[in-house]
Amino acid sequence: MNLSELQEIATLKGFTHHFSATGNNVTCDGKEVSYSANDLTIIDSRSVDSGTDPGDDATLYMIEARDGTRGTLIVPSSFYTEHNKAELIDHLRSQSR
Repeated sequence: MNLSELQEIATLKGFTHHFSATGNNVTCDGKEVSYSANDLTIIDSRSVDSGTDPGDDATLYMIEARDGTRGTLIVPSSFYTEHNKAELIDHLRSQSR
């Protein structure tokens, strides 16, 4: 399964927005709202492993905000991950334990 297929599945499940990690906040397309990590919950995640180029590997996180906004955040695997995205995901994972 490739990333575009995972995005389609997420959309069918109601995760229609796209989240972006910027510094200590998360923004959402189509909304003028900024979320902190404490406002977000990981509902599901799916990874893509192309098997050829490690730079193509990524994880798609299906996230729900406290206000009910549902969207996705795509995080590249390994050393390609942006530092702020990695910190956000680590924080969200620790909340779900």
